[in-house]
Amino acid sequence: MMSLLKKHNKKIQKASGVSPGAWEGFKKRRRLLIKISLVSGGLTFASLAIVGTQLFYPFHVLIGVSIYVLSFIPFGYRIYLSRDTWKKYKAYGLVGSFVKKERRRMLLALCLLILVAVLLWVRPLDAKPFAGMSDAQISTIVVDDLYSAVTAMDYLETTGNDLLSLLQSVDSNTNGTEDVDILFNEFLIAVAYSETLTERHRYFAAIPYRLWDERVTSFLVSYSLYSKKYELVHRIMTEVANDDHKLKALNHFYESIGRANIYNEMVMRFYAPKTSIRITAGYWYARLFIGDSQRDDISFSLLRNKAYGSYAYLKSNIGKAIVQAPGVVIQNTEQEMFDAWFPIQKGVATAMGRATISTRGKGGLITAEDISLMKQQMLPGDIMLQRRNWHVSNVGIPGFWTHSALYSGDLETMDAYFASEFPYQGYVSMSEYIETELPAAFASLVSPDYVGITPSVIEAIEPGVVFQTLTKSADADFVVVLRPMLTKKDIMLSLVKAFANTGKPYDFNFDFDTRDALVCSELVYDAYFERLPEKNGLSMQTSLINGRKIVSPFDIAKKYVAEKDSLEKQLEFVYFIMSSEKTGETTVGTEKDFVGSLEWSKFSFLQNASD
Repeated sequence: MMSLLKKHNKKIQKASGVSPGAWEGFKKRRRLLIKISLVSGGLTFASLAIVGTQLFYPFHVLIGVSIYVLSFIPFGYRIYLSRDTWKKYKAYGLVGSFVKKERRRMLLALCLLILVAVLLWVRPLDAKPFAGMSDAQISTIVVDDLYSAVTAMDYLETTGNDLLSLLQSVDSNTNGTEDVDILFNEFLIAVAYSETLTERHRYFAAIPYRLWDERVTSFLVSYSLYSKKYELVHRIMTEVANDDHKLKALNHFYESIGRANIYNEMVMRFYAPKTSIRITAGYWYARLFIGDSQRDDISFSLLRNKAYGSYAYLKSNIGKAIVQAPGVVIQNTEQEMFDAWFPIQKGVATAMGRATISTRGKGGLITAEDISLMKQQMLPGDIMLQRRNWHVSNVGIPGFWTHSALYSGDLETMDAYFASEFPYQGYVSMSEYIETELPAAFASLVSPDYVGITPSVIEAIEPGVVFQTLTKSADADFVVVLRPMLTKKDIMLSLVKAFANTGKPYDFNFDFDTRDALVCSELVYDAYFERLPEKNGLSMQTSLINGRKIVSPFDIAKKYVAEKDSLEKQLEFVYFIMSSEKTGETTVGTEKDFVGSLEWSKFSFLQNASD
């Protein structure tokens, strides 16, 4: 391979007519350029990693962006080292001479380009919506859409104001912003509906002048909804400010739209130059051709007043918008850097989750018989904490306990255990409730495995929230069962909350601030979160890891130990299976053994607490 490369280089040298000495210098320069490129690429990768993983939180964005800026130094140096080519052909002189000679024409061309862009932003040249229509058809569409626009305006304002009201009152925590998801989704639907009218009547200029009233009305339909939308966007921006919980709630994946980061997109469109040009030009067009003249048509007057009001609001708050701009740029930069990093993070997390240091880690030491004995002590709603030795992913998870799951029991077990809570909302049993209200969960619960056993555990694993048999879920080296000290109704409603997450993907970003994807302990945390007056729950304190608030399986274990001798304790010890790497055998542990597990090493080759 090396000989072929040398022959190739000799051919290039011979064809170029460069002397051997100069050729050696060229090769050194080439190697240096490659090294510089690698340094620049490495710094870029490091910046994405820091922002994506939120390392050095809360300074991760500042540090990440600073390193990204530094990556341009070697990049610029590489360009500087390549200047010899420019000098050889005197390109600098040619370019400078050309610019000096043609500067007036270039300036004129630039102005023309800007003018054309503005004209296209304000007035599209094609006439698609009204092409080939008769005057009567155009008139009918405009009149119908005028009344539809009033409905769309009301829908926009109602959903926007409801969202604003909630944003003003909601607590800045994960579960406190769950209702934000619902109302923002409603607002997005209203925006989508209004945009169908806005987009059609952007082409008002294609309506013949002989239909002047229809032409002006068409413009007003488009402009009033467009300006109202951005008025509401700015109000939401002001209310959200730099609240991470609310920002994440507004930016997570929305099924109605089919993608995430919708809020960021709306904000960036708000700051786009064409948005300001359209709103300003539209206002002066309205003042010139509509003014304040009174019309008999109430719908027309309503839209005109709404349009003027939106413009007045945006104009009076232009200073506030400018002040908010740097924060928007930072948020958008962070999001773009995270989006670039996330596929790498997901790939690494997936590989670590599947990898084991030893072949022993392919299966747990706990046997089917151990699990059968444990099941006799379990009740629906019990929390299982688990550990599997020799898994590479243990390194990245805090503490000894690395996984958590919820035992529900099968449908028959749940029907018997929760019989005292029914009838409930018109249903006579838990299974009937699940079948109607949670069809995805019901479909999983009635689907047996290859030996005919139906699932009785819900947990979040790769690829997402799934139901499993107890035997499969507890295939581990250590399992402890903890029971929430709540009423049957509270536990039933907690399971219902967990079942509602069936099918959601695994959260490779490990982000407790959203619920569009979940990790194992997030499923437990979300299920048992207190939602008064509907149900009581468990108080679980989050810990901060790389800027992300989480409750890990180890945090749940610490909660039990911290409260076990307190009158306010919320968990009780049920059962503990532990194993020995030395003997390969399992034993039933005591509460004292479980308490001691908090001090055991997370590394398998050091873990000998039960030997």
